[in-house]
Amino acid sequence: MAKRNKKYIPRKGNNPAILNRRIEKLEEELGRHGKNIDAISKSHAIHITMLSNFARHDIKNSIQSIDSIVSTNSSEEITDDHLNTIKLNLKIMRETIDNFSKLVPHSDEDKFSYNNLITAVELLNRDNFYENKISLIKEIEVNEEIYFNLPFQSVIQMINNIIINATKALTKVEKKRKIKFTVSRDNSFFKLKIFDNGEEVEKKIEHKIFEYGVSNTGGSGIGLHHAEYLCELYDGKITYHSLDDEEFTKYFCISLPLMKIE
Repeated sequence: MAKRNKKYIPRKGNNPAILNRRIEKLEEELGRHGKNIDAISKSHAIHITMLSNFARHDIKNSIQSIDSIVSTNSSEEITDDHLNTIKLNLKIMRETIDNFSKLVPHSDEDKFSYNNLITAVELLNRDNFYENKISLIKEIEVNEEIYFNLPFQSVIQMINNIIINATKALTKVEKKRKIKFTVSRDNSFFKLKIFDNGEEVEKKIEHKIFEYGVSNTGGSGIGLHHAEYLCELYDGKITYHSLDDEEFTKYFCISLPLMKIE
């Protein structure tokens, strides 16, 4: 008896149109990751530069002052005034090193308080505020110590990118320059609002202010994009708000989850 031939069923081929759409989607995703990596790298570079400038400025001046005394005077010529100047500069150097340590809390866990955070941001921008004649106003609406369980340096970078943006906007105005921090708590979230009275953001880019490459200050458009990326990475949120106000032109609101204390 002859064998019946099974009906041949050809294998389904891949639809070229579907494949192209998949490839395009992967390319878009790779492009987004590439932009984020680029933003993180450049933001890290700026942050490291600010950290090094913070320590170098005070220490360099103190060393120069001490060097001037010891290199131009013999041991017999050293006076009490010289010794007092040396002591003062050593005190400045010790305080600078102590302040620098506050920028990087020493802990095996990513745990820090909002007081650590605000102090570090102030110290890091001390020279920036002085050189650009910016007054810092703080309104703290929290009466208790609250903690974060997040990477300290990443949170500082997030806030600092907003401050850098505000500083650039402030350099374009002649009026008294101001940045204001307001700190509050909303249930399990910490809220930091950063106000400035610098140049306004153009209406046509307000809705895309956090997009990569978009800038209201003529910059690279990396800082705000990276701030949003970091904020969302840690289950937070960052928003922009324009103001029709005589005192301030805008503010950014950063919401971050607080550490749960058992």
